[in-house]
Amino acid sequence: MQPERDGSLDRKRQQALHPTAGGTSSPEGINVTLVPLYLIPKAVADEIRRHKQAIRVIHVRRTRNHQYTVEVECA
Repeated sequence: MQPERDGSLDRKRQQALHPTAGGTSSPEGINVTLVPLYLIPKAVADEIRRHKQAIRVIHVRRTRNHQYTVEVECA
């Protein structure tokens, strides 16, 4: 697999290995959970129940081996 000219393949690989790398928020404000596809709705619901009104953004990204990161950024 050859890297693309703009290096986006390398960036994607870095994000998969370190999903919070390059974030601008403090480490306390971001929670990352690794879950399989069928547990994404439960993981998102649990995070919403846990943080309620403090949630700013929820990102769900696919990583390797059919796993997904649920990243919750809180205010």
